[in-house]
Amino acid sequence: MEALPVFLPLEQGIVQVELISDGLEPGVYQFNDGLTPRDVIRLTDPVSAENLAIDSDWSKPLRGGESFRFLIKKGQKITSLQRRWMSASHRMALAIPLHPDRMSKKDWKALPGIGNYLAERIENNRQINGDFGCLEALRRVKGIGEKRVNRWREFF
Repeated sequence: MEALPVFLPLEQGIVQVELISDGLEPGVYQFNDGLTPRDVIRLTDPVSAENLAIDSDWSKPLRGGESFRFLIKKGQKITSLQRRWMSASHRMALAIPLHPDRMSKKDWKALPGIGNYLAERIENNRQINGDFGCLEALRRVKGIGEKRVNRWREFF
């Protein structure tokens, strides 16, 4: 019997992003690749989209695994945008590949076999030696070898 894949692949050209706001329905949404946060607002609230300030963050394309917080002031006018990454546990649950340079200490602890001590060592190593660039580069951290990297490969 063949093992089922850990994740079911997303349709090509689709990204999953998290929307957070008091005025919009929060949650994880799927959008066509190439859309921008401004496009998302146009789809969800066309009136507010016309009142947005021209800002470079509003015109950068969505990336799978991002989290957007739209800040709304009185009168339901969207005033600013905060772009972040979803937590690693959310990305893992949604089959969105992780990247070692987009992980916080809390994110590292979501992976199997990583506790507080190893997560701290990973973060310290990145601060001292720079970004990892790829999963295999984690082997430069004391306590991480080929076996651990192979165990985490399915998430990256």
